[in-house]
Amino acid sequence: MRIHILIPAVLALALAACAGDPASGGDNTADRETKMQDAALDYARCMREHGVDMPDPKMDGGGIRMTSPKGVAPSKMGAADKACRKYLEAVKPPEMSEEQQKDFREAALANARCMREHGIDFPDPTFGANGEARVRIGRGSGIDPESAKFKAAEKACESTMPKPPGGGEGSTQESSP
Repeated sequence: MRIHILIPAVLALALAACAGDPASGGDNTADRETKMQDAALDYARCMREHGVDMPDPKMDGGGIRMTSPKGVAPSKMGAADKACRKYLEAVKPPEMSEEQQKDFREAALANARCMREHGIDFPDPTFGANGEARVRIGRGSGIDPESAKFKAAEKACESTMPKPPGGGEGSTQESSP
């Protein structure tokens, strides 16, 4: 099983930057959170329709945690993800300034360091062109996001999680091939 973690940039920055902004179509933070939760549910439903018995996502303290089932062939998982990713990509975040992206990258790297300091062999994230951070945790990595050790490290490192402009929270963890 591979877990793909999107640290808050895409969701959290979208939530904060759009709150009450008429130029964004009037979405507020709650509307954006609801849209992301709906998209995650649609993604999981679509994955099941494509033969991957993925459980519904867990809404977790302002974030969303998605896990893939064990034992799914990578080719089957990849094909289902390709067909279903449109639901997650439909919730578009606003653009981040260069300063916001820099601050986010620094916070994401600090969070990865903190996780390592708390006993999790957590890799540094890679960063996409639109500001998101991705961490791939693959089979054999020894990292179990559901373990008590991981959850304790996550809680201890909460203060280092990247925050959107103006505060707020939000993260998405998702399974991917």
